[in-house]
Amino acid sequence: MDDRMELRMDRPMLVFTDERGAVVLIEDELARALGFDDPDDAVGDPLAATLGLPTTEAEALLNEISTSGGSRYRLAQLRNQRTGRAWWVMVSGSAAVAEGRFIGADITLTPPAYTLSADYFSHRYNLRQLAELVRSRLRDGSGLLISEEKERELRSYFAARMLALYVLVVRMAGRDLGATLEEKVRRLNRERGWSMDMHRGRVTFGEADLPPEAWREIAQVAQSYAFSVTSKRIVARELGELDVNFTPATVQRATQYGLRTDP
Repeated sequence: MDDRMELRMDRPMLVFTDERGAVVLIEDELARALGFDDPDDAVGDPLAATLGLPTTEAEALLNEISTSGGSRYRLAQLRNQRTGRAWWVMVSGSAAVAEGRFIGADITLTPPAYTLSADYFSHRYNLRQLAELVRSRLRDGSGLLISEEKERELRSYFAARMLALYVLVVRMAGRDLGATLEEKVRRLNRERGWSMDMHRGRVTFGEADLPPEAWREIAQVAQSYAFSVTSKRIVARELGELDVNFTPATVQRATQYGLRTDP
């Protein structure tokens, strides 16, 4: 772990929680700066423990977001859980809501002098950040690199969709059902002999290319399960807001491949 990673935070970084304040998604670079060798190890921990904040401070932030719909520019000191080194950030957040129910907080961390645009305080914009996170993971080697830009974007679309479904299921139904979703995907891949895995919502690809029917069947299994534990309307709205972060050509290709179907 390079302590200097703590000091590289020169842009907004995103953390999603569930309604109880447990982390369900965190940007890889931020997790490593906080002392996690594997960013997925931060998933499931309380927000306070993950960011190194006092419990009362994290609870006050989450309470403000859940009751008023958002919070803007709270000064906070993050702390690396391994080295103890600390640095200051501004914490802002917006409430993720489904059918009138608070299901989690979309939290944005910025350098103290950074000013956020109004877009950052909407869940739709945070889904855009989720899509960018997935693209970055694929570009940086977390999945199989693809030379053709269109194919890479289609793979990013698939991975973003799977991550969004996982986050939605965990937020609305709990981590156990999120784990059930992942086990359904893994079981399907084992049975079919496909080269793909899913852990904490993160999709990783093996060396073997997935046939078109694999993409379609995996996407349909994940979406059907999300329907069963939430509702078709909630899933459709979440995925619809995710779609706007991809080009119409990508969405059209995803529909042709069966990655995207109307509920």
